[in-house]
Amino acid sequence: MKPLQGKIAVVTGASRGAGRGIAFELGSAGATVYVTGRSVRGAATDHRSETIEETADGVTSRGGIGIAVRCDHTNEDDVRNLFEQIEREHGRIDLLVNSVFGGSESSLPAGNGRSFWERPTEHWDAMMVAGPQAYLLTSRYAVPLMKDNQNGLIVNITFFMKDKISGNLYYDLAMNAINRMTQGMAKELKVFDVSAVAVCPGWMRTERVIDSGFGPEDGATESTAYVGRAVVALASDSNVSWFSGNAVMVAELAREYDFTDIDGTQPLPFNG
Repeated sequence: MKPLQGKIAVVTGASRGAGRGIAFELGSAGATVYVTGRSVRGAATDHRSETIEETADGVTSRGGIGIAVRCDHTNEDDVRNLFEQIEREHGRIDLLVNSVFGGSESSLPAGNGRSFWERPTEHWDAMMVAGPQAYLLTSRYAVPLMKDNQNGLIVNITFFMKDKISGNLYYDLAMNAINRMTQGMAKELKVFDVSAVAVCPGWMRTERVIDSGFGPEDGATESTAYVGRAVVALASDSNVSWFSGNAVMVAELAREYDFTDIDGTQPLPFNG
């Protein structure tokens, strides 16, 4: 039996990037995965071709059950409708993975440099709204389907570098807001045996990164399956509460749970 057979998961921002990689690995582990995002067949977003239907098909082909649901996670009506559908169809959620991020949208105006005073305020709005705010809104509707069963895991995809600013100041603040939010979630959810963990991948070979010319031969990169395997390991661990409230690097989890990237290596944490 696969380790997550019968488990009900939600992966947000799953049309591409980390979300897609995570959904695929959950499918390989046997989970039923609701894959959500705004990109659907005939109406993809951000000048990209990837869609949530493609991701759902990939989940199913790997042995899970993929269910595509269009959802803008900055829109409360969309989020409410998503979880009402899941409640009707399954009555519970075992795993929520928050993986939406608006800071890379091609529609954003270009900045004039990396310094905060050179960046347009639209960058701040995109990162904070389709980021921490969307994570919090989505978790708010997911928790009732977890706590009543006294079981569940929320994984918040994030990033940090100890004692360094990650990328630009706007991005660093958005990621650290997610990390702090995870700590607060863990504290409030502990009584219901629901855990919250912030998971930090390295420099991933997302579709955008590959299109920019980076491939497996670039030793500093890792596949999106690597973070997916980290999420599977956490979701399969009956003692996952040990990590609750913490921000943990995928590389650390690889060593803890003894999994590798698709090429058999264990890439080290990205360090700028």
